[in-house]
Amino acid sequence: MMQLWNRRTGGRVFSCSAAALLGLLLISCSRDPEFPARVEAWDNDYPAYADEQALLDEAFRIDIAALDVTLTYHPQDAAVDGLARMRFRMRPGQRRPRIHFDPACRGPVITGWRLDGREREVPEAAYRVVDVAGSTQQALEFVEDVDPAGEHELVVTYRLALAPGYPRFTSQVHDLKGSGNEEWFPTLNTPHELARHRLTLRVAGAVPYRCLGSGKVERTGSAAWQEWVLDTEREVASYTLMFVLLPEADTLLREGVIAGIPVRMAAFAGGAAIDLAWAELESWLPQLVAEIGPFPMPRGLSVFLTSGGGGMEYFGGTISSASALSHEVFHMYFACSAVARTYRDSWLDEAITSWYDRTYPDYLVPIAAGYRSNMVSGRSPVAVGFDVRAYYQGTQIIETMARLLGGRGAMTAFLSDVHRRHAFAPFSTMDLAGYFRQYSGIDLSREFREWLYDGQGDAAAVLPVPCGFEYPPDLTPPEEILRRYGLERPRPGRAGGER
Repeated sequence: MMQLWNRRTGGRVFSCSAAALLGLLLISCSRDPEFPARVEAWDNDYPAYADEQALLDEAFRIDIAALDVTLTYHPQDAAVDGLARMRFRMRPGQRRPRIHFDPACRGPVITGWRLDGREREVPEAAYRVVDVAGSTQQALEFVEDVDPAGEHELVVTYRLALAPGYPRFTSQVHDLKGSGNEEWFPTLNTPHELARHRLTLRVAGAVPYRCLGSGKVERTGSAAWQEWVLDTEREVASYTLMFVLLPEADTLLREGVIAGIPVRMAAFAGGAAIDLAWAELESWLPQLVAEIGPFPMPRGLSVFLTSGGGGMEYFGGTISSASALSHEVFHMYFACSAVARTYRDSWLDEAITSWYDRTYPDYLVPIAAGYRSNMVSGRSPVAVGFDVRAYYQGTQIIETMARLLGGRGAMTAFLSDVHRRHAFAPFSTMDLAGYFRQYSGIDLSREFREWLYDGQGDAAAVLPVPCGFEYPPDLTPPEEILRRYGLERPRPGRAGGER
């Protein structure tokens, strides 16, 4: 009979149902090291892996090899001029490309369109806005087919109007809602689409700015602009790309090395306490390196620390409040390098992270016997966002797996193995079940289907997500800074930023 620690009562309680569940699972366990890592086909009442791939190909149409984007920020005009160069190939069976670029779905922002060297005199005539079946996203579908065998280049110029207010320009990703950097440049907003990103970030005007971002960020010697080049140096998902441009005089910066990892941390002057957050990383980063593996981003970690709200993880960076910092930094391993195949598979990123950092200790118990949900199957493979049950019931699924393996240390070793073997190779929910069996000999494929694919939506079983994780970090400067710009602090609920 299993003993569970109950933080609410401060004592130990016995869970017969949990013990029964684990007993049944253990009886059926048999070591099979030859079990394939990827579950290629499911039972007849589930879509085959190949069917899902065909759906992804039809929805997204292209694979992006590289994105080279120049974004010129004009603080006085609250506007951005963009020039995006995309190299891509068609997916199997596809001839007509699609891209995600939300501003162009809402209005005529594109000023130039050149495909494979052919300029369109009227850019709007080169594409049409389409709804993507199974998703709330819209896409720009080209009006002409392209050679399915060759590589193609699209060059787009455009101008974007920003909301008036404090002069900052930042990435605006919200993975719970499924919104990404398609707000700033043409791309594909899906976790499994990995591409090399190179952004040239420019600021017009004499007011000195500070730049933080993903990957390698270097200031150039441009005489015309304040200019930085951000290079991910490898293929990453577009929604994991971070950049932050803020007036230098309004911010503080600390730089150093923790556990061999270069760290840059900035915050508004008079805002969040950098030293306290730095001290947290001095214990957290060595623990992650020791237990999960080497830090997966060779250029280190960039942090913009906010005074409130939650946080959002990016490749080698985070925009986060102090309360969410450890959570977001763990996501460097699961979410930003070990990448979910689709947004609906992103439940595992949140479940694993919440389990590891003990975000919700009161709920760190095995999943209830007989639990059924449609946490994954309730969403199309091409839908954006993920089910909020990931934070609670998802964490309980990870705890169940941990106890089957023998405890926290054994589960952490498994996660380390998954990261080592599968970083930057997007995988699905059922792939994770396959990795678990390959590692341990324990077959949870039936349980995964019941826990994540069999049930119906049950609002009564969905606990509310704490505001620190549901809402974006508050990138509003302190009142003293706002007064210098003749601005007032926004009312609650109006703060900008990222989730």
